Amino acid sequence: MIKAKYKKEYVDVKELPNLVPKELLPKINLIFNKDIPKEPKNTDDLIIHRLAQLKESDIQQYFYKEFNVFASEMKYLNKFNELEFVQNDNGDTAGGSLTQIQRICLYKRKKAEGSRAGFPDISMYFYSANLNFRDTVFCEVKKIGAPSEIHLTKEQLEWFIKLNSMGFNAYITNNPIFFKKVILKEIMEYFKKS
Repeated sequence: MIKAKYKKEYVDVKELPNLVPKELLPKINLIFNKDIPKEPKNTDDLIIHRLAQLKESDIQQYFYKEFNVFASEMKYLNKFNELEFVQNDNGDTAGGSLTQIQRICLYKRKKAEGSRAGFPDISMYFYSANLNFRDTVFCEVKKIGAPSEIHLTKEQLEWFIKLNSMGFNAYITNNPIFFKKVILKEIMEYFKKS
């Protein structure tokens, strides 16, 4: 018999304004099918239009490529000694292609290894010896779709709130433009002030 504790609880993304502290709402940026322009008018529209047809892992890969461009630029400007993008493996992706019994065994093993349900998909680490600065930014990545197709778990929302309350910057997004022009730009702006 399969125990109910392995069943995920999802949050209705339309209810996020009622579930998240008001000051954290700007750190959540989700676009839905209805937001996608039918006729792309610029580069940003085209990127969103293309990624809207892909899976969550494809959006993560796009974020990784954008981060690498950002990292190269920042290293060139000698602002950082190290910038790292790490995809946090919590076993969810592999679980989709397994039988129920295999999935339960995988999740039990992942938990025994220290994985935590709902921990963000991406960690970005920054270190600069010149500025004596180190930071970590977390990002939960979702697919672009209708609100009912964006599966945000209760644990993912709890981690988002917890990490922000601990002083880290944590985000939830499926928007490649938000990732580049807000998340990465906020990091760059900090160093322009330094």
